[in-house]
Amino acid sequence: MASAYMAPAYGSTKAYDNAHVAGVASLVVAASLSGVAVLAIFATFMSRFSTSFRMQIMPYFVSLLIANFFQAVGTFLNVRWVTDRMVEASNYCSFQGALKQAGNVGMALWSFVLSFHVFKILFMRSKPSVVVQCIVLVGGWLAVAVIVMIGPLAVQTEAKGRYFGPSGYWCWITDNYPHEQFFLEYFFEFLSAGLSFVLYIGILLRVRGNLIHSKEGWRLRFVPRAERWKLAINRDWLDSSMLTVAARLLWHPISYAILLLPISLSRLYAFSGREVPFWATILSDVIFDLQGFVNAILLYTTHRLIPDPTVLPTAAPRKAIDLASPQAMGITPFILSLHQAIDPEHVLHISQPSSATESEVKDVPLTPQSSSKERDNDVASVKSSYSVDSQKPLTEADF
Repeated sequence: MASAYMAPAYGSTKAYDNAHVAGVASLVVAASLSGVAVLAIFATFMSRFSTSFRMQIMPYFVSLLIANFFQAVGTFLNVRWVTDRMVEASNYCSFQGALKQAGNVGMALWSFVLSFHVFKILFMRSKPSVVVQCIVLVGGWLAVAVIVMIGPLAVQTEAKGRYFGPSGYWCWITDNYPHEQFFLEYFFEFLSAGLSFVLYIGILLRVRGNLIHSKEGWRLRFVPRAERWKLAINRDWLDSSMLTVAARLLWHPISYAILLLPISLSRLYAFSGREVPFWATILSDVIFDLQGFVNAILLYTTHRLIPDPTVLPTAAPRKAIDLASPQAMGITPFILSLHQAIDPEHVLHISQPSSATESEVKDVPLTPQSSSKERDNDVASVKSSYSVDSQKPLTEADF
C-alpha cells in the first residue's frame, strides 16, 4: 500500500528525518516477520509434502502465501530508503512499486478465492473439479500479471511520467495516476473484503443450521438458546471435526478484512483531501504488512486440525432425520464404521415417517443370506425434505 501522504513528483527525492527513518524501519521489521513466517511454513509443508497437500484447497493457500511473500519483499526493499535517508526515483524504485502491487492485488484475489472455495463446499455442497482448479490458478496469476503490467505498458504517458515511482516515503503507483491507484489496487481489495464478508455470513448461517433448503425453497429459522442443540441434529462426529477446520479456514479472509481496515480508513481519509498524520500512516501499514505472518500462523494451526485420512473409518452413507418429526429430536445421525465389529443381523435404521404417528426408530434385521446390494440399500440414507444436507460426511478431500 502507498503512503497516505501526497507523493512528490516523479524524478524528485524525498528526504527522511529521524521520525521518518524510525517509521519506515518499522515497516521493514513487519515485512521481515511476514517473510520469515511464510518461508518457515513453506519449509514445514515441503518437508511433509505427501501429507501437506492432501486438500484441494492447498494450491490456493500456496498462492496466497506467494502473494504475501511478494508484499513482504516489496516492503522490505524500503531498507534502502532507510539507509539513504531518502527515497528517489530509479529502476529499483519501479521494481518495488510493481512488486508491492502484485502482492497486494494477489492477496485480494486469493483471499476471495479461498472464501468462495469454502462457500462451494459448505453452502452449495459441491466440490470444484481439478480442471476448474487449474483454470482458476492459471487465470488468477495471469490476471495479477496483467494488472501490474498494464500500467507501465498501456497507461503510462510521457506527460505524467513513469507509472511506478516515489509515492510518499516509499515507491508504488505515483500520485500522477490517482484513478489507477484506486481501480487497479484499492478496488480489488475492497471488493475482496466485501464479497468475502457476504460469503462468510451465508456459510455461517448454513453450517449452523439457521439457513435450510426444503421443498418450499430456502428459509431462515431461529432457535432459542436453550434449544440450539437441535441445530446440530444432522451432524456426525466427522462433520463436526471438518466444520471446525472450515471455521478456521474462514479466518483467512476474515483476517484479511481486519488487517485491511485501518489502511482503508487511512486512504479514504486521504482521498477526501485531508492530510493523514504520519504516525497513522505507519501504524496502518505495519498492520497491513503483517498479512503473511497471520496467514502462516492460521495455516499452521489449521493443518494440525486435519485428521490423517488413513486412520478415518470407512463409512456407509449417513442416516437422515425428518426434523418435522418430534420423535426425531435428540437423535444424532451417525456413520457406520467398517473397521468396527458390526453384527450384520442388526443395523440401526431410521425410517422416514409416513405420518406423525407412524414415525419410529426400529431395528431392521438383515439376514446373512441378504445380498450386499440389499444391505447397502438398508443402510442408505433416508431422504428428507428437511435435511437436504444429509449427504456423505465431509472429509478433508472435500476441501
